[in-house]
Amino acid sequence: DQLKLTLTNMPASSLFGLPKSNDTAAIDADKLVYPLTLRKWEQGDVFYPLGMSNKKKLSNFFSDNKFSIDQKEDTWLMISDQQIVWIVGHRLDNRFKVTPNTRQILLVESS
Repeated sequence: DQLKLTLTNMPASSLFGLPKSNDTAAIDADKLVYPLTLRKWEQGDVFYPLGMSNKKKLSNFFSDNKFSIDQKEDTWLMISDQQIVWIVGHRLDNRFKVTPNTRQILLVESS
């Protein structure tokens, strides 16, 4: 069960378009606490889905998106300071999204 990520740090600029692919996340780098870690989901995990201000249990996100048990077990989470930043390949956490105030972007691509 391998995961390959490419991380690119870049200044935010008006020319930058947000990624359209679920395999790429544009993260506000200034909101991250390093080191970033990767792990599988655990019971009780919560995150704030992109575009929402309320938190959601990861188990409910998986159910709502009709994940199979295998898909759930194969899903990686990018973590910063105990918080889910990105459900890799699926959904960014709203707290780490790029905003007009973003100065540095961490572009993460999974393959």
